[in-house]
Amino acid sequence: MKKIIVALLFTLSSVVFSQEEKIKTEIVTIALDEFVDGKFFHNGKDIVDFSANPTAIGEVMAYEGPPRLVIRNTQAEFSQKEPLPAPTAWVDLPAKTNRVLLACLKSKDKPMKIVAYDIVSAKLGLGDYRVFNFSRSTTSLILGSEKRAVNSGSNEIVSSAKWKKTVMELDVMIAMVKDNKAKPVYSSQWGHRPGRRNYIFIFDGPYEYKPLHICRFYDVPPVVAKNES
Repeated sequence: MKKIIVALLFTLSSVVFSQEEKIKTEIVTIALDEFVDGKFFHNGKDIVDFSANPTAIGEVMAYEGPPRLVIRNTQAEFSQKEPLPAPTAWVDLPAKTNRVLLACLKSKDKPMKIVAYDIVSAKLGLGDYRVFNFSRSTTSLILGSEKRAVNSGSNEIVSSAKWKKTVMELDVMIAMVKDNKAKPVYSSQWGHRPGRRNYIFIFDGPYEYKPLHICRFYDVPPVVAKNES
């Protein structure tokens, strides 16, 4: 009986500890489809606006609070008595990172979904590209002289020593892979800047003649003090 009580107390203390755990980080957002606005979250001190833009990564926002970040429709919801209404969306933030990218997917009347990515510890350097494949197909990617196959649901970092030093134009080709055959579906030329970290998001396209939808964004990494590196 004593062993059961001790085990129960240990479990309860673990739950309390997890609830009191806090994360201190910076948050940036991007909308992967529709613009997100008119939402709110608690940053540890105040209730502040939450938004995401489909054309650029948003401004850096400080956050200190529970690992689970909750997004709500109104400021008043945060002060209501229990039980609180269901949140608009929520996401569990990665621990021990200085900056998190929140990719927000809001499409028509479907509930908003948020995926959090650690964009510091992933070793994405200046001039590098991180490719996220959210489509149902394996994709073949050519960036300049670099080639990668990116499986459905996975992501890859593409890097070149030249990209870290030189402003240039990169030839870009993306193909869908089916039955070990690559079908080209996207071709372009992108301006490259060595001071940026780049993010490419690949989705299933809306039309048969456009089977993949490509979104490209960039950010400038935070400056890390020497005693933090």
